[in-house]
Amino acid sequence: MRPPRPAFRARALGSLLAALAAVVVLGNPALASTPSPPAPGPGSTMRSATVDPRAGRAAKERLDDRRNRVPGNVSAWWVDPATHQTVVAVVGPATRDARAFVADQDPTAVRLQPMSAPVRPLDGPVGERRRPGVRRQQRAVAATGAGAPGAPATPLVGGTAITTTGTRCSDGFSARHDTTTYLLTAGHCTAEGATWNGPDRRRIGSVVRTDYPGADYGIVQVTDTVAWRGSGQVRGGPTVTGATPAAVGSQVCRSGSTSGYHCGLVQATDVTVNYGGSTVITGLTQTAVCADPGDSGGPFVTPDSAQAQGTLSGGSGDCVLGGTTYFQPLGPVLHAMGLTLVMGD
Repeated sequence: MRPPRPAFRARALGSLLAALAAVVVLGNPALASTPSPPAPGPGSTMRSATVDPRAGRAAKERLDDRRNRVPGNVSAWWVDPATHQTVVAVVGPATRDARAFVADQDPTAVRLQPMSAPVRPLDGPVGERRRPGVRRQQRAVAATGAGAPGAPATPLVGGTAITTTGTRCSDGFSARHDTTTYLLTAGHCTAEGATWNGPDRRRIGSVVRTDYPGADYGIVQVTDTVAWRGSGQVRGGPTVTGATPAAVGSQVCRSGSTSGYHCGLVQATDVTVNYGGSTVITGLTQTAVCADPGDSGGPFVTPDSAQAQGTLSGGSGDCVLGGTTYFQPLGPVLHAMGLTLVMGD
């Protein structure tokens, strides 16, 4: 038998490499390698290299300063805690506009990273199909204190559905100021309607603060205190006992009205995210936790220490193949609004 011809060996090697590439992409569908990575532009690189922390932070600040000029295919940027480079996620080829946007005076301080799909907010339409088992869990929550005369108030449980006209999101956390109780969720949710209802369509209350874009949080004042009460409960997860931020590399879990309870690792903090159409959010935390439309506003917690982390803003991918998500940290919201987190049942 004659040995394989060089052309045949080349085709076989190409098929093997393509298969391996497909495995890499499916392993992390949001931040993934591409068969033909974009060529770096001036002042940027595809290489991972350790740089002076001050250089990487300065590059991130310069990108934040020009965020109102970000092109549509630049999805996010953050400082890599391992190399201190500012990483810029780009969807598809690095266009001339993208290369111009990421160009920096220090050519090693900015690293381009391919991303397979753009990020998006994760609110959903009312009545959208939910993952198996989630609707049954929602009904169980809604049945608690069903609003009959004299019945105890129903706890506001993180991760359950909240709705306004045409939009469904998820309850995040409960907080108080003096004797007034508030529900915390995503700002892009509260921007959609002034009045919000619980999973059984009973009215919870009215929006008193929306910070979006820039940040992404919304605050609903609980006006029907006979029907609803604040709670530290999280559907599928622990009842929160505090709000100490988790470090990069820590495990966090998220509860949402579409996909339920899922966990993953914190990947980066102080991330700037571009949702397109001049909608840029700063100060988010990036995780490897999946999410689906309708999960927006749902709570992130640490599963072991039960520390509240923040509320879901957006992401890419889904809970079938996996994805990347971003949450609005809770601490700055509580501090800015003078609120106290509700803990316990």
